[in-house]
Amino acid sequence: MSEVGIISLGYRLLSDLWGLVRGKKRRLSESEIIQLRKKWKEEFETKLLERRRDGLTTDVIIRDMKRIDKYPESDEKDKGISPWFKVGLMSTYHKGILTGLRWGNLKLDGENYRFRDYVNKEQGDIKVILIGYIPYENIEHVDWDGDEYEGHPHIYCYFDATKKEPYEKLAFCKENYHNEFPFYTEVAEFNDVRKRSKKLKIDDFA
Repeated sequence: MSEVGIISLGYRLLSDLWGLVRGKKRRLSESEIIQLRKKWKEEFETKLLERRRDGLTTDVIIRDMKRIDKYPESDEKDKGISPWFKVGLMSTYHKGILTGLRWGNLKLDGENYRFRDYVNKEQGDIKVILIGYIPYENIEHVDWDGDEYEGHPHIYCYFDATKKEPYEKLAFCKENYHNEFPFYTEVAEFNDVRKRSKKLKIDDFA
């Protein structure tokens, strides 16, 4: 390896180490991202088929790699997203897995959707599920057997340092079926719907 290559490699290793120390998002090369996507795509698609075939629950536990010791107890004083939480493993997409956070209904307001005003018993126009998109490269390890506290699979993820969560985005999706298997089509992005709803003083999705 040339002297320039050694210097470049050393700089990258130091940069990555410093990033981890400061809590920044990992810096992966394009090759590393491709390898992780290939690895996890095959594993998750296989496991999803097995679990549906065997009639097993879709529930999984998402764990924060940087706070793995804050389980099963967690500090209630911690701000932001919990170091571990339960979601539904719904499906996969081209970059990762789809996790189901909550079912509810949206109301069509002109050409766009907003939360329905369930406090005043407003009916929704479409039933949707709030989906968290987790890229494969944010996943470090999966324990499919779970443990004595939570028998569901544990998915260990790197939470993004900016958003402090494992998702690249949140979106409302409609559930569809093909050959008895569910798939999900995006209806609207979460942030857009939430902003529109807050202007009408409707704060909660239900």
